[in-house]
Amino acid sequence: MTTEQNRGKTHGHVHVHNSITTCDKGHCHMHLGVSSPPIPSGIYDHGQHYHEISGRTSFDHGHYHYYRGTSGPAISLSGGFHTHYVRLRTSFDEGHDHGIEGFLEATMS
Repeated sequence: MTTEQNRGKTHGHVHVHNSITTCDKGHCHMHLGVSSPPIPSGIYDHGQHYHEISGRTSFDHGHYHYYRGTSGPAISLSGGFHTHYVRLRTSFDEGHDHGIEGFLEATMS
């Protein structure tokens, strides 16, 4: 199920993401938001899923950046929780871009 197919539905879990981009051209930006609901990975990854994250960074040094990407598969944690790893680049604005890398906030599986 794609993000578009999930639009308007209120079931399934989501993950919070909040961190700081890489520092490039003497500054960094914050990115914070909530992922899409789970998107099934396909027939070969039984029960596996990923999430989309997208948004706009904080306004710093007179500009902001857009970002959009997908997480990796679920990573099981103790107590029935799981997380996902994300690694992507922001849009290229004002002659540079920034990296976003890290784990989404853990949630119950």
